[in-house]
This record gives sequence, C-alpha cells and structure tokens, in this order.
Amino acid sequence: MSNYPLRLPDHVMVDVKVMAARSGTSLNQFIASLVAERIGEMKALAAIEARVARADPVAALAILDHVPDRAPMAGDAIEG
Repeated sequence: MSNYPLRLPDHVMVDVKVMAARSGTSLNQFIASLVAERIGEMKALAAIEARVARADPVAALAILDHVPDRAPMAGDAIEG
C-alpha cells in the first residue's frame, strides 16, 4: 500500500467528510474507492474508444444489407 499526501480545497474536504460519514466508511476508504471507481471508468472508456477506432462502418453496413426486410416478430415491434 502506498501513501500520498493529498491536498483538497476546504469546501471539497467538507463534502468528502460528509459523504464518507453517510456511507459509513472511513475518509481514506471513501477516497480510495472514488479513485478506483474513476480509474475503472477511464479504462472502460479507453477500451471502448479503441474498439471504435477499429470499427469498419462500411463492413457493418454490408452485413446489415443481408438482413431480410420483414415485419418484426411478435413482441419485438417498437411502439410509436
């Protein structure tokens, strides 16, 4: 486990203390979980962006061209 001196603006620290207390966790555990959650979000976004970069819209549309033009099955229709 690593230590890092974290400086937060006073108004942010007040909010963090309140939220940690509401969640029933220590200040350290609350901040660590927020950081871990944000890192997970950023990694997921990077993975999605990488997939988008590899996408081939022309090939995708070519595949969709093979889908038969017929009414949806019962229960699959979009209302409106």
